[in-house]
Amino acid sequence: MKWFFLFFLSCKVFAQSGTEGIESSRSVYKIDSKYFAGKYLIYDCEKKHYACVDLAGSQRCKELRISAIASNAQVYPCAPLSAFPDKKSCVEKNYKFVESNAKKSFCYPK
Repeated sequence: MKWFFLFFLSCKVFAQSGTEGIESSRSVYKIDSKYFAGKYLIYDCEKKHYACVDLAGSQRCKELRISAIASNAQVYPCAPLSAFPDKKSCVEKNYKFVESNAKKSFCYPK
């Protein structure tokens, strides 16, 4: 029954807004409890993972980091790393970082 409902809902969205509605629903999705997918690569020092997040997620990461630096935190909450032209480029770079298993020194004060 769930599948029928999802199929019906997707058909309804398509009928109401054409292919634009389908594309936008595919391009905006949550990747975990804190972030939506996007073209900004960050490292979440608390959850210990890289993520390609939207602009709001990247800005929140920057703000949290600035606050942590100001309060002399021992570990920063996250690290904004790079902006890319699109999500695909970000994800490709994300995979390279994960594969390299590099040290996450950007999570700690120098």
